Amino acid sequence: MSFDIVRGIIRNAAGTQTLIDTLKIINEQSSIDGTLFLGYPLNATKESTITVDALLISKNKGLVAFIFSNPQTDPREEQDLLYYQLKNTLTNYEALRKKRDLAFSPTVITFYPTEELPQHDEDYIFCNAKNLKEELDKLLPLEETIYVSLCESLQKISSMKPRKKRTGLLKENSLGSIIKKIELEIANLDEWQKKAAFEIPEGPQRIRGLAGSGKTVVLALKAAYLHSQHPDWNIAVTFYTRSLSQQYKDMITNFSYEFMGDIPNWDKLQILHAWGTTSEPGIYSEIAKRKNIIPKTFSTAKLQYGIKYAFEGLCNELLHYSDNEFKPFYDAILIDEAQDLPASFFRLCYEAAKAPKRIVFAYDELQNLNANIMPTLDEMFGVDSDGNPLVKLQNQQNESRQDIVLPICYRNTPWALTLAHALGFGIYRKEGLVQLFNDLELWNDIGYKVISGILDYGNKVKLARKEDSYPKYFTKLLTPESAVKVMSFDEVLVQYQWVADEIERNISEDELDPDDILVIFPEAYYSKEQYMAFRQFLLKKNIDSILAGVNADRDTFKVENCVTCSSIYRAKGNEAPMVYIVNAEYCAQGAEMITLRNILFTAITRSRAWVRICGVSPEMDIIKEEAQKCINNNYVLEFRVPTPEELEKMRLIHRDRTDEEKKKIRDAAKAIKNIIELIDKGELDFTDLPELNTLMNKINYKRNEVDTHE
Repeated sequence: MSFDIVRGIIRNAAGTQTLIDTLKIINEQSSIDGTLFLGYPLNATKESTITVDALLISKNKGLVAFIFSNPQTDPREEQDLLYYQLKNTLTNYEALRKKRDLAFSPTVITFYPTEELPQHDEDYIFCNAKNLKEELDKLLPLEETIYVSLCESLQKISSMKPRKKRTGLLKENSLGSIIKKIELEIANLDEWQKKAAFEIPEGPQRIRGLAGSGKTVVLALKAAYLHSQHPDWNIAVTFYTRSLSQQYKDMITNFSYEFMGDIPNWDKLQILHAWGTTSEPGIYSEIAKRKNIIPKTFSTAKLQYGIKYAFEGLCNELLHYSDNEFKPFYDAILIDEAQDLPASFFRLCYEAAKAPKRIVFAYDELQNLNANIMPTLDEMFGVDSDGNPLVKLQNQQNESRQDIVLPICYRNTPWALTLAHALGFGIYRKEGLVQLFNDLELWNDIGYKVISGILDYGNKVKLARKEDSYPKYFTKLLTPESAVKVMSFDEVLVQYQWVADEIERNISEDELDPDDILVIFPEAYYSKEQYMAFRQFLLKKNIDSILAGVNADRDTFKVENCVTCSSIYRAKGNEAPMVYIVNAEYCAQGAEMITLRNILFTAITRSRAWVRICGVSPEMDIIKEEAQKCINNNYVLEFRVPTPEELEKMRLIHRDRTDEEKKKIRDAAKAIKNIIELIDKGELDFTDLPELNTLMNKINYKRNEVDTHE
């Protein structure tokens, strides 16, 4: 049995702490089993939002609203008003009604931090530390269905229920029926999601989480919560992937209706791309304008700094431009996909944020589509004149958390997620690991457990997903064999034909809708060309499709009754029940392995239930072999943890290359290709090039080095 405390906006610190201390003692004596929300926003009317001092949602105590005593007000009138406000709000939810009334009775208590209480009144409850347990013991438990629905309603996630009705399903165990069951599972916020959504520290806050752990939902909920409590604040929600814009707008709108009974004031709560354009505002462009600088376009920045460093270069440029009239103008900035943004962007946000610098940033390091590791806090926010960090993240007792990890993955099956980590890190790669977390404790934080060995530098270890790191409906409704398939083909067109055949079967037999299906092209540069070839196979089957951002609106990712095809960059931040990754051999090997494997990880983790990883041999055989080792090992990650020195060397080898380095690699590859062709033609013998022996010796030495570490 658990007792969670979620620290929202607290207006009576002394009363709050006394209540917390009292409830903790009671919980030790007889379990409370629930969540205490501090500073809970209750939507009473469209005109105003009422904040409850503390709201307890408990299986065995019901719903208890606490009012802290106020000598200036009549406690009975306060209790009456709050009771009717609770009733008015909760009767909006069908699942909480019984005929014309609520299916249960909320309890309202006026809590006094002192020993003295008002005269007893049987119609009202007045409590202090001495008699609170006695009063709570009188309360009746909630029925399980009511409790679950109440949590859903009060956590403001009822609006996140799937809009798709999925009518007309005829087969009980079809993929369509299975995904309907998954979607209808009541997904209440877990302990860490509640804290991430409602806790607002005085200063920056970091939210780390796996793909599918709810980072985007949490940020949208936090934005709506802040806006409801501080309608005069200037709040910005920003991100890297443009297609997230509509997703955020929809979620924040729904949450705002839950909090305020109305749409947000979009002048005060802005959804902005990190960059912005001449016609659309973004964080960079808004700051530039306030510094009296004309924002630069992507094409200009690309010419000046190159594609890879275009945004970083512009942000640095803007940082170094001083304007005496510039003043911070954002009260809060919420940043999604922080792993894709340069350190200079965070410094800009720090400049633009008012004290106490409420900057919330969420990320998953493995979804970084380049080889850059997440910058340190010093790099992101800078240091003072004495070299001390401007930002420190510390979780203090009895305060809102500044650093939160979301350990449960709700999107991906445990098998798909483990395989994504295996391929993303190169766990079963013949040549050894590609990358690994610096902080080894993060494995535990994101839901893995040690089943043998030691999770420490230089030691061998076996890791598996914890049973509580994923929802139970995955193992109830799916099998590893159905959830994950890895396919290798001899020809590209044979691959396209197989995928098209499978999609046709998904629609005609498996009862999936076309818009339940996502096809990802990992090699972004050629995605349009590859899509045009693949599209012909779908057209022959009368299946409509779109290429996200190309033949559809750039902010639209899904179109009803169309299969979505996408480059990896457009797919990022989105999801689908069925995901096909085609031409995955692109990620098998190359000069920038960290980037390639992060692409593969991101693609796999777009799947909500089923993923099909497809590619063309012989390169695809590399990925298939790695995947098969993971599958045969019952989805256990088994590897030797590199030393810190080896990790650094690994990153150096597999890092993103400069243009000059890329040219050297291309030239070397061309030279080797020419040598192979000459040998095949009989125009060259091994003895003609003694340097080949040196090369082979070096290759064998490296292989032996890898084998020794395995």
